[in-house]
Amino acid sequence: MGNALVSVLPWLFKVIVTLWLLAIAYGDWRNTIIPNRLTFPAIVLFGGWRAVRGAWHVLGMVVLRFVASPGDWAQHASNATQAGAALQFMLVGWVLCLALWMLHVIGGGDAKTLMALLALFPGSDFVVFLSLAVMVLGLPVVLLKLRGRRLSDVPAALLRWLKAGHLFPSERQLAEEGKPYVWMFCLPGVVYLWFLW
Repeated sequence: MGNALVSVLPWLFKVIVTLWLLAIAYGDWRNTIIPNRLTFPAIVLFGGWRAVRGAWHVLGMVVLRFVASPGDWAQHASNATQAGAALQFMLVGWVLCLALWMLHVIGGGDAKTLMALLALFPGSDFVVFLSLAVMVLGLPVVLLKLRGRRLSDVPAALLRWLKAGHLFPSERQLAEEGKPYVWMFCLPGVVYLWFLW
């Protein structure tokens, strides 16, 4: 019974995370709002787990330094380094998400969804996968947005935008022209969860 439960837990976790990401993507598509009740618990749960795990390993490393053999201490130091690196990566990712939100590049719900994903998958392999996936998924979206325009007009429009001092969108522009694109974060999250994690 115990072994069967242990073997089912990873699958159950993946199903729950998949349903969570589907709920976020659907809510954003349907209402253009991602409720805090979907993002904050995940940030607290996953981020809290990373913080507790990092602190636990560091504390264990300090204690083992005085009571364990050098081989035991070295193994625990390696685990503590990995846990600490994951925590640092997550925190840096959170700062970048906050910066993107403050610059009106992404909405608040998008930023919180990314923060939860970075807490769940705090590593460069996920960030590279997510970046590539967003580029691949975003290209058709950009092409559809540019449909009907001459390609030669795009650089001139971009140059006018930059000359006017608009390096980033304004809050009003994000609110009026922003689209529900959080699915471009959720879909790679699901693929990474099931096939690469």
